[in-house]
Amino acid sequence: MQTTDTKPAPVENGRNGLHPLEETVLSLATGKLYQLEQPEKPHLFGIPKIDEVEEKKAAPVETVSRDHFASLHTAINEAIEFISAQILGREQIIRQSFFALMTGEHQLLTSRTGMAKSMLARQIFACFDGAVIFEKQLTKDTMPDNLFGAYDIEAMKRGKMIHNVEGSLVMAHFAFLDEIFDANDMLLRSLLSLLNEKQLVNGEQIIHSSLQSVIAAANYIRVTEILEAVLDRFLYKSYIPENKNLYFQHSIDTVYQHNFGTIKLPDKKIRLHDFTLVKGLIKSRAIEIPSYILLLKNHILRQYIEETREQVPDKRNFTISDRTAAKSQDLLRASAIMAGRPQANEADLDNLHYMICTLGKDEDKARFTKISSTARRYFNQDRELLENIFDGFEIFNYIRDCKDPEVLKSDAAFNHLKARLEKLVKKESSVLRDYLEKIKNKFIYIPRNTIIPETFTVLEEICDLSLKGARTREAREIIDGFRQAIFNEKKSITAVL
Repeated sequence: MQTTDTKPAPVENGRNGLHPLEETVLSLATGKLYQLEQPEKPHLFGIPKIDEVEEKKAAPVETVSRDHFASLHTAINEAIEFISAQILGREQIIRQSFFALMTGEHQLLTSRTGMAKSMLARQIFACFDGAVIFEKQLTKDTMPDNLFGAYDIEAMKRGKMIHNVEGSLVMAHFAFLDEIFDANDMLLRSLLSLLNEKQLVNGEQIIHSSLQSVIAAANYIRVTEILEAVLDRFLYKSYIPENKNLYFQHSIDTVYQHNFGTIKLPDKKIRLHDFTLVKGLIKSRAIEIPSYILLLKNHILRQYIEETREQVPDKRNFTISDRTAAKSQDLLRASAIMAGRPQANEADLDNLHYMICTLGKDEDKARFTKISSTARRYFNQDRELLENIFDGFEIFNYIRDCKDPEVLKSDAAFNHLKARLEKLVKKESSVLRDYLEKIKNKFIYIPRNTIIPETFTVLEEICDLSLKGARTREAREIIDGFRQAIFNEKKSITAVL
């Protein structure tokens, strides 16, 4: 329901020719759309055309100054601290909520009834300035038009089922869907493209949505083929256990006496534009993830799958989808931003449990934490060697990605490769020190016509030396795969140069 001015207004028909009371009844039937402290004319994102959306995806991320970056980091952490003071015992879940919102993903909260799930979602959304919020409790009778907007009567006369999306879930920025598993499978199926691709697909009607994140709540989880797909859209999941500790209950009473269960507004909110900027940083290369961190991430996920299958009797078929594994990069970037860093590091790997595990399931987190710490110690013995190999990856990928042979003969390509090779051979490496010292001056005077074959030779020799020095099976697996890729690419490139 939208907030309105307190001034009395003359009774007149609305835009649809309905009496205001009739419009109110319809809005209650189709869900609530409201904007916290909204101006007289609420701001809604327009629906861009497909080509405009593609342009925006290709456009560079807005430049962020060091001070602005610091202010974003501070604002997010202050919001988490503020909400945690209002909803006690939920700090980890609140932090997970912000990871979901920062990465443009969705969160599922499950618990018994009366655990303040809806209040938690509302309190989180109250920290955003200018955000349009949609809220709806789902039932078995909830229909798609209750979420996506009523069908256009004039279009129906022409035989077309077109949603009028104004004021619907499609046009909101954030949403809370309560009792999501009470909804029928048809409705849940219709949510899939909106949750994943952020667009409404209804026959010939394709609308790009303003929706950024959904927080959903449920008192139980039922499993069907459709629900498995829906659950995969909620990358962040939390289970809220009961806590009848007397001190904790007394603390809840104290907070309740201050606000009596109402939503408290922070003194300073996060501007929606700034939060959208955070998402832009995460969905770009602005926050760097070193290749070594990505290696650790993938190894940790693989080990977690294997150990979960072995140790948990009812999870013999447990897996982490490729989509989730790829999007875990976004969590690493969000973690770095939350820590005030422009680059992800090993500390951010610990936060992967917010996505991979179900919060509240302590045994899941304990298993993940053990795997993460073990992996970091295990690969540390080959870290220096692997970082050299990953530097070689970047040089190799530059050559491989140049589809036009003439580009590789250009001044730009020559200067780029020469600079990268000089940087590589100047590195102090205990494993490759003698070899790199021997060829250090080679690339200062290298002729243009030999730059490509010489580059391949250096990369091959680095692989051969690294294979001899590698201590872990996984490092040898990576190096051997890279060596084979160089061999294959060398033949095709040499043939056209």
